[in-house]
Amino acid sequence: MAEGRERAKTRLDNLEAIEPLLGSLRVLSLSTMQMALNRLDSLELYSDRFCEVAAQLRRQTKLAASSHHVEEAFDYRPHHSEQILVILGSVRGIAGQYNRQLARLANETISNVKKPYTNVLAFGSRVQSALGQEKVAFEPRDTLSSGSMPDYEKAAQLIRAWIKAFESGSLAALDILSFRRQATNSDFKPQLTRLLPEGSATSDDSSPQDLSFPEPIIEGEPCVLLERIGDHLLAIRFYEIILEAIAAENLFRYRLLEEAKENTDILLEELRQSIQIEHRKEITQQLQELLVGSGMLADW
Repeated sequence: MAEGRERAKTRLDNLEAIEPLLGSLRVLSLSTMQMALNRLDSLELYSDRFCEVAAQLRRQTKLAASSHHVEEAFDYRPHHSEQILVILGSVRGIAGQYNRQLARLANETISNVKKPYTNVLAFGSRVQSALGQEKVAFEPRDTLSSGSMPDYEKAAQLIRAWIKAFESGSLAALDILSFRRQATNSDFKPQLTRLLPEGSATSDDSSPQDLSFPEPIIEGEPCVLLERIGDHLLAIRFYEIILEAIAAENLFRYRLLEEAKENTDILLEELRQSIQIEHRKEITQQLQELLVGSGMLADW
């Protein structure tokens, strides 16, 4: 009986030592997710302002081009141009089905795509393991994030190289497979995003719009400025995708840790009750032995 109580006490001590760690990891995951979402909101506001400037520039280029005919550029892509798939996974554990979902979707995408990908770049050691289990061939790459922040320098180098390859014709398409934010900050799903070539703009730039800042003074060739802004907006979009992946990963981790904390609390309560019951049994047995020893109770 005493042996059972000691075992329960040892388990209780171990769980009580682990409980604060679970709580700390849970809070850290929640705060990391929130910081990533805050950065994402700020980046979207920053992007919106650049889009307003781009709209001003497009109106100016349309006015300048209205006086003479401009031939549409012919975009030729050689048959050997690359098709790249980028997969943004995690390097940290306690992420549940996060990387497995990405790996399964990657396998389905590669199997069903019309034009095969010439290269699959997997960022994050955990998703690389999951891709290996799915028998997906890939090129391993280091993660593009640290904590709640993207590795801006590394991401910028990649996007510049991809833009250069696309403009030279050696890159035909670039797809990103990652978790994307849906309607709310608590809803993320893995999906494929086409980064290059960019989709055509649907906004109407011909009519004046209210700006959130004083009308910019444009110095230089609007077409050149538009091209630079376009490249910058593409980089911002890539940063946004990385931030959404960071937020999704930490949401997965938070939910797992929240469930672990609830289960730990239940188990702690059960162990405390078990120890109390065993303690009462020991006291009862000691009293019975005393009574038997004193002759007040028959020895059974």
